[in-house]
Amino acid sequence: MTLENIYYIGQTIAVVAIVGSLVFVAIQTRQNTRTLRAQAAWDAQASFAEINDMLAAGGAISEVSYKAFTATETLSPYERYLMHRLMRSLLQRAEAQFALYANGVLDAEVWRLRRGYLRGLLSNALVDEVWRAEKANSMFTAAFIAEIEGAEARDGPIFLGADAVGSAKGARS
Repeated sequence: MTLENIYYIGQTIAVVAIVGSLVFVAIQTRQNTRTLRAQAAWDAQASFAEINDMLAAGGAISEVSYKAFTATETLSPYERYLMHRLMRSLLQRAEAQFALYANGVLDAEVWRLRRGYLRGLLSNALVDEVWRAEKANSMFTAAFIAEIEGAEARDGPIFLGADAVGSAKGARS
């Protein structure tokens, strides 16, 4: 075997090693992308679950939220303020999820469902008022505003204990 033959064998082994490395990197990248998307979906759900857990725990925010969807006109100025802050939090979480979606990280179906839910929330006069105030406060990007306002209008979400038009059903005494 000549030095030239050894050289060609070495070059062949190097090429095979490089191709193998590239295949490994591609596999790892694909697995990391799937993991990132799964984590984004988890975080999106967990973010909204935190709000639901807080509301389900009872207390002032729960009371205000219930009144906001059943008897908005009875809210005091302070309760309206609390509701505004709660809705701002929800909308900011939604914009963060929109950014994940826009950058290809959050699954399109998850975003479509979230967007529809938000659009439905805007059918509540107080939530719509918060939305308009936050747009005036420059809290949201133009892309997020266009995304939400471009969604098909729909009825508000259904909450047990309140009918679709917001009057209480079986309200607590």
